[in-house]
Amino acid sequence: MPDASGPGSSATGEAAYRSHESALLSLAVELGDRLRNRQQAARTVTLTVTLGGHSQITCSHRLESGLSAHTDDLRQTLYDLYADCGSQRARIRSLTARCQQLQDAARTPKQLSLDPQRDDQLRAESAIDALNRRFGAGTVDPAAAYGRAT
Repeated sequence: MPDASGPGSSATGEAAYRSHESALLSLAVELGDRLRNRQQAARTVTLTVTLGGHSQITCSHRLESGLSAHTDDLRQTLYDLYADCGSQRARIRSLTARCQQLQDAARTPKQLSLDPQRDDQLRAESAIDALNRRFGAGTVDPAAAYGRAT
């Protein structure tokens, strides 16, 4: 993935953080879509941050929800990993995310939720998946996953 702050960009501070956050959201959307299309769920997410000097920082977390293929679970885990890597002030060349410890989604236990917001998110995710299957991958994505309009 190209530099999340843009090649030759002088983005610093808050602008760079928003750019990285947007890149992480894009990664979460793509990973979630791939997992759901393959009918798999992941237990662990790994984030690799490549810095300006080509050194790398790799952090992994187990998903709080156990096994999941839901974009919001992946997004929150990637945001937490990014914060834990402590690379917010460094020049970041690339962000790479990987799901590990995959399991067949049919064998994944379903957690009952008493949170109506989460239920709404899961219904919306299902509708988005159906639209993307019908009209092509990436047809519907979160607006925050796109860079700032120029």
